[in-house]
Amino acid sequence: MCVSLALVLGSCRVRAGQTSESPFLRFFEKRSGLISFVAPDGNVHVIDQAGRGNRALTHDAGSQEGTQVSYSALTWSPDGTEVAFTRLEAASGDITGASLYAAHARGSGILRLFSSDRIQPFYLCWSPDSKRISLLSQVKGVAELELGMCPAGAQEQYVTVDRGAPYYWDWLSDSSSIAVHVHGGSPEERLSLITLDPAPHRIDIPVQASIFQAPNVTPDGKSVIYVRGEDGRFTLRLLAFDASTERTVASDSGVPYFSLSRDGTRLAYLAALSVQPVPQGIFNIVSVDGSTPAIRLTEAPVLAFFWAPDGRKLALILPDTSASSDPMFQHSDVQVNLKLVGCDAVTGKTWVIARFPSARGLLSILPFFDQYQRSSTIWSPDSRYVVFTAFSQKGVPAVYVARADGSLRPRFLTPGDFAYWSGR
Repeated sequence: MCVSLALVLGSCRVRAGQTSESPFLRFFEKRSGLISFVAPDGNVHVIDQAGRGNRALTHDAGSQEGTQVSYSALTWSPDGTEVAFTRLEAASGDITGASLYAAHARGSGILRLFSSDRIQPFYLCWSPDSKRISLLSQVKGVAELELGMCPAGAQEQYVTVDRGAPYYWDWLSDSSSIAVHVHGGSPEERLSLITLDPAPHRIDIPVQASIFQAPNVTPDGKSVIYVRGEDGRFTLRLLAFDASTERTVASDSGVPYFSLSRDGTRLAYLAALSVQPVPQGIFNIVSVDGSTPAIRLTEAPVLAFFWAPDGRKLALILPDTSASSDPMFQHSDVQVNLKLVGCDAVTGKTWVIARFPSARGLLSILPFFDQYQRSSTIWSPDSRYVVFTAFSQKGVPAVYVARADGSLRPRFLTPGDFAYWSGR
């Protein structure tokens, strides 16, 4: 069974109707963190939610003497002070070199952590203490992916940690270890715990994991959520790393994509009935201790979800098949129209935040949104706003900010794509 992208969403509503904001509102509201994005010239920028302080962190993107320079994989440190990203050099269509950089968000400095012609990093994830960067890379001439580690403030100290494909992981809260899931089918399928000091050491956890992507470590760092299943059904299992306890948190059918709220009390999951080209399924919220009734939304298909930092609401991504269109965006038959929907994690009530033709940045993470929840966020630190990228009236990708309560129309900030909000 497959849920079609063409299904019409019936029960989402615009909360109290959306109105245009006062042009002065952005100058008086309280600032909350910064937003990183890739500008139209290909360079890394940061900006605040009012559209002020637009600052370039890099300046050399584009073509230079036969070499094409591009930046990608923008990822904030958890303390909100630095942005890490990759720099790729290409000639005649082939990648000739890759580098990892970390830049201070306030523009006070940039550091090249390492360069390589052997690996090409494409996904980054900081440690919770903001002192290390884990990175997943394609390896020249090798089918497997490589997980590596870099200290955030030192140069040329890259360390290979593990290999596998596909590869997913989550940090323990004390930044000492990572929980890893390599989903390659038996015998490569494994759930592992890798301690990092004094050197990487892997211990495979003796469980029979089923089909899923990213594991999720509880905030106390003592347990991990993984998946077991057979015959088209799955169970989300909570397993203590010391093997003292293991229990079922939820059971369903399909392919699961899941993420804990920041406080670890609730687990949201998508039971996907189709996974190509992106996950499409039914959205659910359960309490980890089973103390409250489960919530199962009727809106479908949901393509992705993102927890707010406060753990009380989520942003859902759904296809938009409505006839209505906001004139602040450019719409055409070749664009993918999405609906950004707010959801109350306690009651399950939903409301429309924005309808828009999605730019490439958001579309590119939908197949792996569960892993991206471990490293990045579209939410402001105060849980009042979300950032997304869409095609503007001029037909170019642009960065927009929307009120999470859906009360105001989205705010245009600047042309750009691949936008993420800092955690602080």
